Amino acid sequence: MKVAIASSLVTVIGFFIAYASATANWKSQLLASIKLQASSDLNSFFTEVNSLITDLEIYAKDVIKSLDIIRSSTDENEKMFQASYLTQRGQEIDIKRKRLVSLSIQVHHFEGKYSSLFISVPSVLQSFRKAASALDDVSSVSWFYIPCAYRDDPHPVESYVNQIGKDKYEAFIRSVEKNRVLLSFYPGSAGGVLQSDVVPFNVFSLFNMFKNSRLFHSVFDEVRRAKKEG
Repeated sequence: MKVAIASSLVTVIGFFIAYASATANWKSQLLASIKLQASSDLNSFFTEVNSLITDLEIYAKDVIKSLDIIRSSTDENEKMFQASYLTQRGQEIDIKRKRLVSLSIQVHHFEGKYSSLFISVPSVLQSFRKAASALDDVSSVSWFYIPCAYRDDPHPVESYVNQIGKDKYEAFIRSVEKNRVLLSFYPGSAGGVLQSDVVPFNVFSLFNMFKNSRLFHSVFDEVRRAKKEG
C-alpha cells in the first residue's frame, strides 16, 4: 500500500515537473516569436518611412532647383518644362506626404501594442522613442505648398514660382538631413536588441564587427552629431 502511494506521488511529481518544464519552454518560444515579430514590424515600418522621406526630399530639392533654373534661364520652353514637370509630380508627392504624416501618428501605436515587451528589454523603448521623435520632427515640417502650373493660366510659370515657399522647402531638407541617421540607427538598434536572444552573438559576429569597425565609427559619429544638432 505504501509502495503504491509513493509510486503515485512520484508519478504526480514527475508530471508537474514535466508540465512546468514544457510550459517554460513554450513561454520562452512564444516570447522569442513576439520579439522577432516586433523587430520585423519595426523594420518594415521604418523602411517605408525612410523611403517616403527620401522621395519627399528629392522632390523638395528638385523644386528649389527648378526655381533657380526658371529665374536664371531665358528659354521660355525650359521654364515651362520645369513648371509642368514638377506640377505633374505634385499629386504623387502629396499622397506620399499624407502617408508620411499618417505614419507619424501610427508610430505611437507601437508603444501600446508592444509596451510590456519594450519596457522589459534594455534600451529598446529608449531607441524607439528617439526614432519616433525624429519622425515627428520631419513630418511636422513637411507641409510645404506644392506648386502647380495650369495650361489655361495666362502666366503659368509666374504662378508656379509665386507658389513656392523656398524657406519651407529648405526647412524640410534640413530636418531630413538632421534626422535621417536617427531614423535608420535607432530602429535598427531596437530591432537588433530584440533579435539578440534568438540570434546570439558569436565569433563570426565579432569578426564582422571588427571588419566593419570604420563604418560603425562613422555611423556613431553621425548619430552623435545629429543628437547635438537636435
